[in-house]
Amino acid sequence: MCNCHHGCCNHGAYEALRRAEDRNSSLISQNSSLQSDLASKNTQITRYATDLANTQTKLAEKEGQLTVKTRQLETLTGLFNELKIESNNKDREIENKEKNIKNLEVKLVGSQEEVSNYKIKEQERKLDDFIQQLGIGRENPRELRKAYQRLIKARENYNQDNIDRAEDEIEKIKDELLSSG
Repeated sequence: MCNCHHGCCNHGAYEALRRAEDRNSSLISQNSSLQSDLASKNTQITRYATDLANTQTKLAEKEGQLTVKTRQLETLTGLFNELKIESNNKDREIENKEKNIKNLEVKLVGSQEEVSNYKIKEQERKLDDFIQQLGIGRENPRELRKAYQRLIKARENYNQDNIDRAEDEIEKIKDELLSSG
């Protein structure tokens, strides 16, 4: 017979059943907790997957923008290089034009000197003819000619003091010529 105070004979089975039920209840509770954790993790995974998809979309957009900017930069670089080449060509063209201008200026100065020399020679010839007609000495007319040459040089150098002196000298020689003739 059973020494049990409950009056049942199968006390060991009852205890085993109670422990199994407690264990089952604990496992059900753990399972429920794990199911809840699993649902939370699935929600997180879904959220991360959505975030990843959005990030990948944004990355693709940025890559597209970067590609466009890279093309624009390449275009601008090409245009800049073309401008540098054109600028260098213009610089060379300007240098050539400046050389041409300097050459023309040299020729012009030479031509002006030739014209001035011709005029002086022609005036000297006329002056010599005139001196012979007047029958006066050649010394004063020579001094007059030298004074005119000094006047021309002073004007070329824009030296007002020398211009004034040469003009005064010319007037003095003219006065002498007029008073002797």
